[in-house]
Amino acid sequence: MALISFSLLGTSFAFGKSKTQVSSWSCYYGQKDRTEDLIQFDLAVLAVDGQNPVPLRKAGVKCLVYVSLGEVSVSGPYYLEAKERGLLVRYNENWDSWVVDIRRPEWKAMLIEQIIPDALKAGYDGLFFDTLDSPIDMQNRDPDTYKGTERSAVELIKEIRKSFPKLLLCQNRGFEILGRTAKSIDYLLIEGLSSSMDIATQTRTDVSNADRDFLLSKTDTALKENRKLVVLSLDYVPFDDAAETAKAFEYSRKQGFVPYVSTPALDQVNTYAHTP
Repeated sequence: MALISFSLLGTSFAFGKSKTQVSSWSCYYGQKDRTEDLIQFDLAVLAVDGQNPVPLRKAGVKCLVYVSLGEVSVSGPYYLEAKERGLLVRYNENWDSWVVDIRRPEWKAMLIEQIIPDALKAGYDGLFFDTLDSPIDMQNRDPDTYKGTERSAVELIKEIRKSFPKLLLCQNRGFEILGRTAKSIDYLLIEGLSSSMDIATQTRTDVSNADRDFLLSKTDTALKENRKLVVLSLDYVPFDDAAETAKAFEYSRKQGFVPYVSTPALDQVNTYAHTP
């Protein structure tokens, strides 16, 4: 029987092969057709209206579509409606987007009834949740004004699981709520486990030991809650830096995680060492 193992603070757990098991994954938000590269992976995270998932799924690749749970893009189709409903709370200049008040029932309705169904139209196996950190950070900054945001984030993920029970779900970060959401998701993405890049300067830096220990500790919490959880890692390294790419892959695999390395734009497909 094929097995998958996780390192949990020095303790290994092995599980039989399941529908969520993968040994390689990729994240591609570009518009060009990269089917030839992407079919080499077990799992692909794709952008809405980006890469066509149909040929990938026919080749056996599990495809997840990007869904922003905590922000709306100014240039996106849901910005005006979110603005008219008074859901916008803070501008994110890095991505030209607005953080939304996820406590509001209007936002939950937009996600469940409109945004997620729209994202799934091209045909996917599941959802990739991003930007949860943004509204949670609002509560950290102003606990009185944004009280209950963390609780609402947990309730939102549980409601999505209830509404779409057959979909594969992946949560990116959201460490403050991970212990409460782990049982509702199939995959956890850890960004910046070994290497990060500055968006403006494209300069690569090592992740500090303290930050790495924090990530491993939070992942440990999630695995204790859901031992079937598959942990993915995403490190940012220039495409021509093979040595740092290899280091990122090696470290992630030592933890029992499934690694991928790209650049912050995620508009290319890196096929380096995609399988063990």
